[in-house]
Amino acid sequence: MTAVPGLLLLATALGYAATAIAGPALSPPPAAVVLHLLGLAAGGDLFIEAARTLSRGALGILIANLLGVGAGLAAGCSTRLVRLARPALTALNACPPVVWISLAMVWMGTGGAVPTVAVVAGTLPPVFLATLEGVASQDPRLRAMSRAFAVPAPVRLARMVVPGVFPFWLAAFAHTSSAAWKLAAVAEYLGAADGLGARIYWAYRRLDMEGLYAWTAMVVAIGVLVDAGLIARLRRPVRSARRGEAAP
Repeated sequence: MTAVPGLLLLATALGYAATAIAGPALSPPPAAVVLHLLGLAAGGDLFIEAARTLSRGALGILIANLLGVGAGLAAGCSTRLVRLARPALTALNACPPVVWISLAMVWMGTGGAVPTVAVVAGTLPPVFLATLEGVASQDPRLRAMSRAFAVPAPVRLARMVVPGVFPFWLAAFAHTSSAAWKLAAVAEYLGAADGLGARIYWAYRRLDMEGLYAWTAMVVAIGVLVDAGLIARLRRPVRSARRGEAAP
């Protein structure tokens, strides 16, 4: 969270610089945007729309991680499955988000389900591939020894697999969590009637520049807070373990 004040100062400076260059009609000063945000917060719209986007993004991340981690653990136990799954998931990972958003709109029409589907489709392949890499990176001799000594499967999972996979999963989770809110907002912009993305769309249609900047600032704030709050806390045990390994 220590980087947040510096980020706010930088955003404020850039905002006033943009106002000076483009003019207040195209780039409202940060003070006007903040006042607009406070008005949205006072009316309750800011929190209602943010909650909708957050819930859709969080549900998409949850589904993607349950499916991705489960499938990655299962596939990582078989070298044949690894060879079969890796090219397909790499290709899916390369698909731009607009493809999944368009398909979701065709299949389900516009609505709140489109952002969730877009988040699942956009974040599942990285989580699956990271879990697969984590399982594949483990020493096969250690696994063979655990089987030779008849170590129970739950113990192997808790003591060997999960600690080895966690750093790989965390890297993918950090990346996909930051991207999920952008995916959800883009999907709402294109195919939903509410949420932060839909609000950005209607502000653009009305040429409401203060609203456009205010709703965009809220999307950015969510991403920063998720990274500075949740992701930073998850990184701590990994850093502590690395310091312990590096210590003599």
